[in-house]
Amino acid sequence: MSPRDPVLRLVRAAVFAMVCVAVSAGGHLFAGGARITATPLLLGAGAALALAWTLNGRERSRETVLAATAGTQIVLHELFTDAPEPIAGHGHLNLGMPLVHLTVALLTGWWLHRGERAAWAILRLWAAEPFRLLLITKPLEPPAPVRPAVPRDDAGLHRSRDFTTAVPRRGPPVLLRAG
Repeated sequence: MSPRDPVLRLVRAAVFAMVCVAVSAGGHLFAGGARITATPLLLGAGAALALAWTLNGRERSRETVLAATAGTQIVLHELFTDAPEPIAGHGHLNLGMPLVHLTVALLTGWWLHRGERAAWAILRLWAAEPFRLLLITKPLEPPAPVRPAVPRDDAGLHRSRDFTTAVPRRGPPVLLRAG
């Protein structure tokens, strides 16, 4: 699977967008901000998805993920602050809201970067041939049963008196026995 594979890019971009939008919207609601309607949520998700899509043609560095998360949090803050259903008594927090967004951006950026590294590690392992052989979904043929070398009609051969007295079945060797 290539880094430019559209399905992989879309999945990674969607995860980034949904995490950023969910955390930002949840933070605004928790902080007593506006009830965010579907339109700003969809606009924010689309903007975050577009940003992530353009950045994820390859594995992203920690700095890129953190910068993208911080930028997305700023855009989402502005978008959600202008949401049409403000709660009475909610004023725009001068310093608190940007600090919360910055903290959230750093935490989610760190978390998303760890997920990015894990996803790429899995893809690198998948590309390794020995690992792919372990994930074969087609069942292997069972080995042919081993046939005994002695024919079955010689069953009485092993029950002779000489054989049972020559091979002791229990205990230490004869030289080590006390007695």
